[in-house]
Parts: sequence; structure tokens; C-alpha cells
Amino acid sequence: MTRAIRAPGRRVLITGIGILTPVGIGCDAFWQGVRAGRSPVRRIDRFDPRQFRSQVAAQIDDFDPLAFMDSRAARRTDRFSQFSMAAGRMALEDGGLATHEGVARDGAVQAGIYLGSALGGIAYAEQQHARFLEGGIRSVAPNLALAVFGGAGPANLGISLGIRGPIVSNANSCASGAVAIGEAARAIRDGTLDLALAGGVEAPLSPLAFGAFDVIHALSSRWNDDPGRAMRPFDAQRDGFVMGEGAALLLLEEQASARRRGAREYAEVLGYAATSDGYHMVQPRPDGTDAARAVRDALASATVAPEEIDYVNAHATSTPLGDAAEALALATALGGRAAHIDVSATKALYGHPLGASGAIEAALCALAIRHAWAPPTVNLLAVEAPIEELLPRLARGPRRGPLRRVLSTSFGFGGLNAALVLGDGN
Repeated sequence: MTRAIRAPGRRVLITGIGILTPVGIGCDAFWQGVRAGRSPVRRIDRFDPRQFRSQVAAQIDDFDPLAFMDSRAARRTDRFSQFSMAAGRMALEDGGLATHEGVARDGAVQAGIYLGSALGGIAYAEQQHARFLEGGIRSVAPNLALAVFGGAGPANLGISLGIRGPIVSNANSCASGAVAIGEAARAIRDGTLDLALAGGVEAPLSPLAFGAFDVIHALSSRWNDDPGRAMRPFDAQRDGFVMGEGAALLLLEEQASARRRGAREYAEVLGYAATSDGYHMVQPRPDGTDAARAVRDALASATVAPEEIDYVNAHATSTPLGDAAEALALATALGGRAAHIDVSATKALYGHPLGASGAIEAALCALAIRHAWAPPTVNLLAVEAPIEELLPRLARGPRRGPLRRVLSTSFGFGGLNAALVLGDGN
């Protein structure tokens, strides 16, 4: 069954962006990192990677939780919840709501949090399990039970802000962040909420979590000696993704309310849809049928024709099967327009932070609309003939000029598909 924004309703704007990535923390730093076009991927130093085929990752090395919360809150939360709280607070500040005042005034403003994460607090659970094996149950941190579930991040954020509306978490694999944004936009459009913090958060860099993806050969291993070249979406030499960590929460707001307070408008959420392949846990459906359906339904929900799309930010994770299936899905959904749309895949700029990737890419698309500039596909040197025939305008250079309608795709393990359509608000 398709989940899509169907009926026209209230318009939903993105008025704030809170983001943490390996190329920058905060909206301005992130955008500067994207414009620089350099891959942050390097050899892992969080743990000894020598036992793994893949030995590279995209790490955030300069995150200080005390910049976003007091020491007591930092001690009581793990990295997943800290990322969630930091991204949420940055989004509010960027959107002109520096404190929770105006967000949680006893129901005067209906505010909620929608957050997606594939793995939640798994890295912290792994760390605590090691302590358990070494020292028994008394050595385990007392906050473990409150940290490992996927709802811990948004719950801690909601508590810190005093938000009393719905807090909704999902674990839709690598589509999680996009699903969170789409469902939050639906709630605002339907009148259930006035504003929401929505996006994805992932902090998965621990030996077992990393090894789980390595053992199924999902991660790149060919470029351990040249990490900056490891993440190469759509490239003929792609051999798997590079695991990353990151977070992005968007402040979504009903248009009339946002304009009354003079909020900055990055972009408008025009459409969203989610489908599933019903096919395989790891492999995408080869013909891309259901991924294409997610794109078509998102366009329909936005009342946007393929001919109106100016740019596509592709999910493309640098896996042989996934990128090929996505190229076919985009060509199927966009028809003849696919030959004329600039398409780029941007994970070489920040790695693949699983459930956070769709939210990071939605933020990137909103910034691309605002700045009339979309990034190229880094490390794209040679494209296989079938993919190049389907998507002849895979961008090796930046796309400059106005962007009125933009498509962002997100696809995850289990055949979970999501697509978002953003616009310039006009």
C-alpha cells in the first residue's frame, strides 16, 4: 500500500535546519563542506578495523555535546540521543525559535517530533554489553534501558524542549529520515500539527554494527588504501557503501504561521510517498517497479509533472545492485524527462549514515533551492552504459541556476522506498 500526501491542504515550509555531518556541524558549515566537494572518508579510528574487509568510514570528529546541552544531560544520554538533541536545537535556533518558547505553550502551538533511525542506540548497547561481559551487570550503565530503543532520541529531545505533542519514531532502514519528514508534513498539512521537528539521526560506528554490514559485503573494501575514493555512486568501480554517522532535523511549519512571524523559508514540502518492494531483505527489486511507484506517487501528491522537476538528488549508495535498480526506477518514473534532468548522488560528501541519509539529503535539497546550486556526484569517473543510457545527465559538475522543483529519493534494506518533492514556495 502506498503512503502519500494526497489531498491538498495547508502548505508546509522548511524554516529551519539542524544538521551534523562529517563535513560540517550546523547549516552554514555543512553547506560550505558540500560546496568544497571533498570526501571526508578515512580509515576508522573509533576501533581497530583490521578484522574487517572494509576499514573506512565517515566519522564526525568534532562533536561536543556540551555545546548543545549541560553536562548532566550529556552524562545521561548516548551519542544517538545527543545527536538528536543537538540537531533539534540547531533547527529551532536556525528557524528563529531559539528556545522552546512558542513551541510548547500548553497547546497554544501544536508541535511534534518525527524522527527516523535505522539502528538507534545500538552502538551504546554494544559498548555496555562489553562492560557486562567483563564486569557483570553491576558494571552496566543504569541508563542503558532508556538509551537503546529508537524512540530514545526524539523522547530526550522532546523532554528537553517540553514538547507535548506527538513524538513518532520509525526504523524504516535507510528510508527512515525521508519517511519522518513526509509523515510530519502530512500531519501539518492535515491540521493535526502547526509545526514539527522531523528528520533522521544515526550513530552506528561500533565494531559489531559495522561488522554486520561488512559480513554481508554491503561495505566498500576496494579502496581501503585510498579512502576518499571509496564512496562512488553510479561509478563503474563502485563496490559498496561507506558507513557514516550524522543527523538532520528540519523545522517544518505551516505556511501562514511561518509568514506571520517572518520566518526564513528554505523550501516547501510539496509531496511524499512510500512503498515497499515485497521482494528481498538485501536486494532491491531488479526492475525498480516499486521504487518507481514511490517517485510517481510523490509527484502525484505534489501535483508536479516529471517535466517540472529541475534536479534529482538520488539515494545511490555506491552498491552495484542498488544504483542500477535506482537508475531504472528513475527512468521508469520520469519517462522521457529523465534524459533532461540533472541527477547527482551526494553520499561521497558525507558517507552513508543509514536512517539519517534521507533527512540530510532533504536538507541539502532545501539549501540547493535556496542557493540555486546543486552539487555534482563526487568520484564519478566512468558510468556503465546501461546506467548512462537511463540517466544521461548524471552530474559530474555542479548544477547552477534556479531550482523550482526538486526530487529526493531514499531506499532501504527490506525494499523500503520513499520519495520527497520539494519546491521553492512559489
